[in-house]
Amino acid sequence: MKNDGKDAERFFEKYWETIGHVERFRDLKDLRGLNGGKTLKDFPKPSDYVVSSPSHPLHFAEVKSTTSGSSFSFGKIQPGQSAAAKKAAARGAKDSYLFYIFCYPLGQWFIMSGQEYVEALDAGKRSVKFSELRTWNK
Repeated sequence: MKNDGKDAERFFEKYWETIGHVERFRDLKDLRGLNGGKTLKDFPKPSDYVVSSPSHPLHFAEVKSTTSGSSFSFGKIQPGQSAAAKKAAARGAKDSYLFYIFCYPLGQWFIMSGQEYVEALDAGKRSVKFSELRTWNK
C-alpha cells in the first residue's frame, strides 16, 4: 500500500471544518505546484495545521499516517515539527501541540501530545506503540 498521507489529511480537514476551524500551512509540495514545478527551498513549518473549535483550545496539529500496525516511528517527524513540539512541551501548555496519527492496518486514529513525544525521546525511544497512545474519538 502506498501511503502519501493525503487521505489522512483530507479526512482530518473535513472533520475539523465541520466543528471548528482548521488553517493549513502550505508545504513544499504545495509551493512547487504553485510555481509550475520549479525547484525551490522552503522554511520548516511547525506543523501541518493550526486548529480551533468551541470545544477544543487552539493547537498545532501535525497529521501523520502509517502502514505499521503496532507503532509509530519518530523518523516520520521532520526536524521543524520536532522542534515545534519540543517548544510547546517546554511551555507546559497541555495539548498545545498534537500529533494525529492514522494507523491504516488498525483503521484507527491516535493522538500523541508534544509532551508525550518529548517524554518518549527523553526515555531514548525512537517510536511509540499504539497501545501507549490515546485513541482519537472523533
